[in-house]
Amino acid sequence: MSDQYSAASSTSPSLTEKLATLRAFFKAQKAVILTTRAEDGALHARVMAIAEITPDWKFRFIYDKESHKDVEVENDSHVNIAVDGTQNNTGWASIAGKAKRVEDHAVVEKLWNPTIKAWFADKGDGVHDGTPSDPRVVVFEVKVDEIRHFHQEKTTLGTLVDVVSSTISGSTATPGSIRTITGEEIAGAWARNELKEP
Repeated sequence: MSDQYSAASSTSPSLTEKLATLRAFFKAQKAVILTTRAEDGALHARVMAIAEITPDWKFRFIYDKESHKDVEVENDSHVNIAVDGTQNNTGWASIAGKAKRVEDHAVVEKLWNPTIKAWFADKGDGVHDGTPSDPRVVVFEVKVDEIRHFHQEKTTLGTLVDVVSSTISGSTATPGSIRTITGEEIAGAWARNELKEP
């Protein structure tokens, strides 16, 4: 079922275009909200910085495997990544996916930057020192099930005009369109070598 925004949109971009626009959208964001589910069903959200979006669209974060999110993903791998770009007029995105822990320290080394150490206290035992070799430092990887990206198509002024005119006319304001991308679409494009290195 099409949403009211997409139904009113005059464009129907290709998967390649949607993914290119989305990658640019994420590149402009400093952080996202990652939500996991506790054993009692409670949803817990926290701010995270994306370490990498792989060419086949896996989202990777460096994190502490002794944290609550690790326990929660062991219980239920379903997670959500959300980001609000409306402050800079770029829309928003919500990614539903499944998470897992990646304990490959070659990957950690690749994604590491010195500021990450600030999030890992040095326990003074020569092992848990907040460096890439620290066994607590692992990668949280999310494989996409579905992406919903509200692509802002009008400027701030254009959106304001749209809202005012829609209020007067009784129609629905359409400052952009919701673009839906499934994990199956991404996997198919990857298998066909249609996804390029970012």
